[in-house]
Amino acid sequence: MGSSLYSWRRRYWKLWLLVSLFLGCGALCGTQAGNPKLRRSQWLSRPRQRRQAWAGEWSAWGSWSVCSGSCGGGASFRMRRCLRYANAADCRGDQRQYRVCNVQECPPGSIDFRKFQCSLYNNKPIKGNMMVHQWLPFYGAPNQCDLNCLAKGKNFYYRFGHVLDGTKCSPNSPDMCISGRCLTVGCDNILGSKASMDVCRVCGGQNSSCVQVRRVYQSALPASGYFGYNNVTVIPAGATNIKVTDNSKNYLALINGKNHYVINGNWVIDWPGEYDIAGTKIQYKRSAGNQESIEAAGPTAEDLHVMVLLREATSGIEYEFWLPNESYGHYQDGHSPLRQPEPAVIEAGLPLSYLPWAQTTTA
Repeated sequence: MGSSLYSWRRRYWKLWLLVSLFLGCGALCGTQAGNPKLRRSQWLSRPRQRRQAWAGEWSAWGSWSVCSGSCGGGASFRMRRCLRYANAADCRGDQRQYRVCNVQECPPGSIDFRKFQCSLYNNKPIKGNMMVHQWLPFYGAPNQCDLNCLAKGKNFYYRFGHVLDGTKCSPNSPDMCISGRCLTVGCDNILGSKASMDVCRVCGGQNSSCVQVRRVYQSALPASGYFGYNNVTVIPAGATNIKVTDNSKNYLALINGKNHYVINGNWVIDWPGEYDIAGTKIQYKRSAGNQESIEAAGPTAEDLHVMVLLREATSGIEYEFWLPNESYGHYQDGHSPLRQPEPAVIEAGLPLSYLPWAQTTTA
């Protein structure tokens, strides 16, 4: 009995080897052939290789919708479809994309978008209260994207759901509400985008297309006792992230590329504030403690000449800005870091007769 069983096993494995060689079963069959004692339970317990789940693919983006606002900023959206195959996973990413549109200022007298939404409930009773009110926007509630309206002349506000898509999260913010959530605006004008400007003012850049210029200007009063306007530096066109700071009784001044004073010129001190100069917005700040600064994001469309109206010796006017790589070489050729700017000294009480640039006037 034992010999016949052994003979049967030998014939079985010989036949299996011939079949496996003929069909090319590979390593798996070879393992079983080389180990006739491998049990069936061991085969069943082996883990099976799972099929890879393929994700669906997005179609091309559709066209942008009509902007939600005609001016003052609004939102538009576009959509795409997920093209899924059988047993494919969902597409990765968002089906909708929103962008900012119509950011130009509204004409005088235009009604604010949030205020308009609150006014839709004027003279209409609210749930649980039959009294009617006039409603105004309320910005003190926790969720900026709720339509919170304050009853005019009263000390309570009411939440009328969410604001419409394209409503600004707050009056002075570029961020907008979409589906009840406040989304930040990237430099690519896409809502919810993380794209930001680098120091070179390149959207999504790596700070590699510009070079920083950072120096300190120092000057003493002339022995004659004269005081007046001194040339600090020239900031070339194309500069970004401009910052000029001083802490003294002197006054910073600025001349544009057309040789016109635009800040603190001709012995007239201007109020601190925002000025549109050289294609960018310049912030002029001055505090009671003699802290003074001129700042601009840029890029500038023309050269800017920084001056100082001396009333005392300055301990140091710090200035810095970033220049495009192609402009930095030209700036270095004409500005040695060891060379101080030449002073333009004006005797007090005399007319403005001498400056480094002739025919300088107030813009």
